[in-house]
Amino acid sequence: MLAPQPVLPTVFRGCWQGTVDSVDSMERAPGAHKLGYWTPKTYRLCYKQVGSGPYQLTFGEAGIVASQKIKYSRGRVEIIATDGRSYARMRAFLHFDEYNAGMNFGGSTFPVDEATVLECQIDGDQMRVIADVDGRREDQPWFRAHWRTVFVRAPM
Repeated sequence: MLAPQPVLPTVFRGCWQGTVDSVDSMERAPGAHKLGYWTPKTYRLCYKQVGSGPYQLTFGEAGIVASQKIKYSRGRVEIIATDGRSYARMRAFLHFDEYNAGMNFGGSTFPVDEATVLECQIDGDQMRVIADVDGRREDQPWFRAHWRTVFVRAPM
């Protein structure tokens, strides 16, 4: 049986979203394939009450900004830990297929998996996020990236 996820503080209630257009740093894993350009990622988190039960992360999604380089993306977000006040650590998993360089639809693709640890701090109506990403290409280590962004409140 899975352990229940930590309960987020009340300041997280509602929906939050953001886009990561660029990274602060990205380093290729030793012996890994050449790195291409960063593909912008999207995040949406909704923390709300379900019926008369407790508040829960009812929707946590990681995705990719629409691109002709990518197909079949899917992702999810889970809570790892919280300080009970305004901070939470979360983990996002993202999988997609990327077209090989110079290829368009109909060309060959390779699978990419990204595991991202998000350090989230609520500051008023903003969620400041610092993240580290471990990327894998064809199930082999590919890169490690670091980014910072701000998520904002979004409609449910």
